[in-house]
Amino acid sequence: MPHDEKDNPATLLPLLRTSVDRLLATAAALSDKDVRGPSLLPGWTRGHVLTHLARSADSRTRLLTSARTGADLPQYADENQREREIEEGAGRPANALLDDMATALRRFLSAAEDHPSDAWDVPVRWLGGGLRPVRGAVASMLREVEVHHTDLDAGHRPVHWPASFTARELETTTAQLRTEPTVPPMTLCADEDQVPRVIGNGPGPRVAGPAAELLGWLTGRTDGHTLTVEPRGPLPTLPTWRS
Repeated sequence: MPHDEKDNPATLLPLLRTSVDRLLATAAALSDKDVRGPSLLPGWTRGHVLTHLARSADSRTRLLTSARTGADLPQYADENQREREIEEGAGRPANALLDDMATALRRFLSAAEDHPSDAWDVPVRWLGGGLRPVRGAVASMLREVEVHHTDLDAGHRPVHWPASFTARELETTTAQLRTEPTVPPMTLCADEDQVPRVIGNGPGPRVAGPAAELLGWLTGRTDGHTLTVEPRGPLPTLPTWRS
């Protein structure tokens, strides 16, 4: 089955390389005190976020290895492994956190760049998602890097997310919300395209604003105060975005 060009790992890799470089530049400026400070994620320090990004990259390198070799290598053994690895690594000094994350991200980039073009649709075992094609590794790594860069609370905001990333993720996130029965009805409208994105059943408010601000709100990275709601009233209540 043909894939949209925006899903093509070869198209996404240059964007991911740039996003990784920006993340590493931000992380390099963090001191030992900074990495022990709180991130935007409840209960997580910046050290937790940096460790999570490193282990996230390693988990996707495993998936690429599995697809390329046929070895049964799940993304993680289970959720406990994921959480344990983050907790065990979060308290390290800033330079150790940076070196670990940089090595893991570069290793993933190298594995993705060398991945055989005919092996992107090989199904692999994702955590919580069963068997899905490995091609999602690049797009999901880009999401991890951009969103968790923002979670470091070190100056990288949704407005800094690449426009193509924001457009893609707005569609993906909207589609996910349509599958959540607890999400209240609403219509999302980005200033850039004015396309109504209807969520839920029945009437609901129209929530509008720049695409990056909409996506930031939908993913819990902003409070949505710059968005407009019609008819006037509070923003709808959204489910918590998984870390």
